[in-house]
Amino acid sequence: MKLSIINNMPITIVRTLPPAALILLTLCGCMGLSNYDAEPPAGFSIAGTWTLNPALSTSMRKALSEVRGEHSGGRSPGSGPTATEVINDPTTDLPPLDTRPTGQQGPSGFGGSGSGQDRYRPPLDIQQDVLKGGGWLRIRQDEDEVDITNEVTARSFTPGVRSVVSVPSGVADQSSGWKGRRYVIAIRPQVGPRVLETYALSDDGRQLIVTIDIGSEGGNRSVKVRRVYDRGSGGPQILPVEN
Repeated sequence: MKLSIINNMPITIVRTLPPAALILLTLCGCMGLSNYDAEPPAGFSIAGTWTLNPALSTSMRKALSEVRGEHSGGRSPGSGPTATEVINDPTTDLPPLDTRPTGQQGPSGFGGSGSGQDRYRPPLDIQQDVLKGGGWLRIRQDEDEVDITNEVTARSFTPGVRSVVSVPSGVADQSSGWKGRRYVIAIRPQVGPRVLETYALSDDGRQLIVTIDIGSEGGNRSVKVRRVYDRGSGGPQILPVEN
């Protein structure tokens, strides 16, 4: 039985899942997930060791600021507001963030009833998990498996296969595989935003372009991050995780 790995924790697929997860898997065809090919184009590979090129890449901190709806006011650029101001910022059209643990929130990710500022947005657990560890990548690719490792996570995928995996808000349906010369990973949780990751090579093969598209489901703004990696040799440098 194939295992999917999220945050270094193996998740057994289907048989030991709770009924809600089984229903989610059954309905995956109705949730906008695509079918992807099990094999790449002949001779094509994204395998290698890749180092982030910050000048060509979206800042994680900036992306999370935008999805929170933060406003810097009179502060210096990049300093951002305090936690209290983020939660209660009246200048954003989004409701305040729900700072309680995910399990204490309502089934839709909101902690209260009503609409607008009377509701709460879920914390950005999924967004932060997906965007962490972008300093380097090590990718291994063979006939029936693609392994993607960074300084935070080690994930293993079987191209063309759908599975149920663990996410901060519970479980999610995951589909991955080849779409032409791109490797695509699509994740749709029961609660929270869907995530679409694509991995593609530049025309000269010297750079890896990674796009992470996180939806607005759950009440937060959508965010799209583009990361460009330069092809390296040997082991990756150990880089600090950006908070």
